[in-house]
Amino acid sequence: MLLLSPAQPHPEAARHLTAVTAGLHSGGAEVSRIEPNEWGEWAGRMGTEFTARCRSLWSTVARTRRLGTVESIVVGRVDLVPAGIVAARITGARRVPVLFHGTDMWTMRPHLRFLLRRDPLLYPVTTSSFGAGALSTVRMGAILPPGLDHHWRETLLAEAARRRPLPPIPTVLSVFPLDEWDVKGLPALLEAVKTASRTLGPVRLVIAGPGPAPGALHAHVAAREHTELHEDPGDEALARLYATADLFALCTRTRTTAPASGEAHGTALIEAQLAGCAVIGPAQGGSRDAYQRGMTGWTPADESAPALAHILQDLLADRARLARAGRQASEWARAITDPGDHTRAVFAALLGREPDVSPVGGAPAQSIT
Repeated sequence: MLLLSPAQPHPEAARHLTAVTAGLHSGGAEVSRIEPNEWGEWAGRMGTEFTARCRSLWSTVARTRRLGTVESIVVGRVDLVPAGIVAARITGARRVPVLFHGTDMWTMRPHLRFLLRRDPLLYPVTTSSFGAGALSTVRMGAILPPGLDHHWRETLLAEAARRRPLPPIPTVLSVFPLDEWDVKGLPALLEAVKTASRTLGPVRLVIAGPGPAPGALHAHVAAREHTELHEDPGDEALARLYATADLFALCTRTRTTAPASGEAHGTALIEAQLAGCAVIGPAQGGSRDAYQRGMTGWTPADESAPALAHILQDLLADRARLARAGRQASEWARAITDPGDHTRAVFAALLGREPDVSPVGGAPAQSIT
């Protein structure tokens, strides 16, 4: 099969594509990868850039011809749909799944929506039932939850297995790309923690994620007591943060109009649970597929700070209950992230069949340059 991948995908999309590729290799599929230089964007451009996009198209066609017949063309980002259609006609592929990673379900251009609706080979593949529902008016598709790197999954599970005494101050953790702190709902979380601390006493808030952190975020952290910022923590440090928090909170704002934002699934919620930490998910979006409501995770009534504060106060008042929920969360997350199950899900969603071999560890895709 052939994977059309963007040259510089968003970090969340990059992790999804890596997991998909590993699942395909684990099940015995041969995968070739082409980066069409964002070919799909050329159609709306003019002038010298039009010529450059045409050259990119010609290069993509030439490289695709060398593959011969392939089973499936996987489009790694919706703006590469035109390239996927051309590649399918050249190679005789009978399936062209289109991977959606987040807000692209709302922001794709009209001509891409038209192609997705009209071409019989195309169908969307989303990471949650929420995403599938959002795209149902365009085309019925498949759901493929994100997979996790095997080593990272084992690191998180190892941290969950370590028993630690509760620290004196309850800890709330939030992890996200730090330059997205506003759309990830940090202002509401800061206010909610402040409100909860009036009833519970001091509450420690830890913020972590890939940087660089903007100055405005540093200013917010500096102005708050018991608030920490961890910029670019390594895997081991991040796993410890997950495992030593009482509660993980992801508070992404869901907006379907420009500038769009939202959580398609919430991989960080799965990571936190693997490490033995119960979670609070966004009030809206696709994250409800990523935890068991009322057992391993909770959902605010709405996106307001008071609604979030209400849940924080209720949960942090009984830290022993949270510890029990965290242990149950780790067991549940271990079960739903089984690598073999993910490989079978990848094959079902992208190829419509079972793996060729019993799923084992993945390997990197062949890159055609």
